Amino acid sequence: MGSAKKSTWVGATVFAALVIMAAAWFLAISPTMSAAAEIRDQAEQTVSQNEMLELQLAQLKADFEKLPEYKAELATLQQQIPTDAMLSDYLRQLQQIAAAHAVTLTTITPAPAQLVALAAPAAAPEVTAPAEGTEGEVEPAATDPSAVAAPPVAAGPAGLAAIPFSLTVLGSYDNTNAFLWDLQNATPRLFLVSGVTGTAQKEGEENAGKPATVDGDQELVVTGFTYVLPDASAVPPTVDPNAPPPALPGAVPGKNPLLPIAGH
Repeated sequence: MGSAKKSTWVGATVFAALVIMAAAWFLAISPTMSAAAEIRDQAEQTVSQNEMLELQLAQLKADFEKLPEYKAELATLQQQIPTDAMLSDYLRQLQQIAAAHAVTLTTITPAPAQLVALAAPAAAPEVTAPAEGTEGEVEPAATDPSAVAAPPVAAGPAGLAAIPFSLTVLGSYDNTNAFLWDLQNATPRLFLVSGVTGTAQKEGEENAGKPATVDGDQELVVTGFTYVLPDASAVPPTVDPNAPPPALPGAVPGKNPLLPIAGH
């Protein structure tokens, strides 16, 4: 009897201990270990984020040290593509080139600026293979034109605009060609030539705003574009709504506005 009771108590004690251990595992130890694992994961993520931030900070410091270099590069680029049309300054540069090469600019015609958009390349036509058991050449698949979507158009930099120009210059063959070269290379501002038409001239007297010519002279009609890219980081000036309108420039005494723009 005593031995049986003792065995029962031992078994009950062992069972109770197992229950307590299982309860401790599920209620205390396991959640604690899970929380510790989550904390370790968060710590590792924090360390990785800190390392990434340190790399970014180092890069920003390096960029900041090169800020004067970047500003100088930006200033050079803004001479090529200014932030404003600045047509008066550009026209003076063209007149200086014409005078340097002893040619006459008879006309300079800028047109309104146009936003620049870069066209996406056209997709290749779909080609279908001949049906099995047939012979012959492979032909493009027939498609419904109304069902073909237009190719997407990729926009250029925001605000980039092209100003079309048409110039007519008259002078000797060599001088007009030299003017065309300097038009693209001698000014800080970019000028993209889109078309050139040269016409040989015969000997003639000054007439209708055109200078006198000799045999072998050339009249060049040049079309092309200059560009403008507004500064997106610039703060727009404050406009006073009550300010009077700017005065228009007056006529220059003794200057005939119907004469050619520049001459030799």
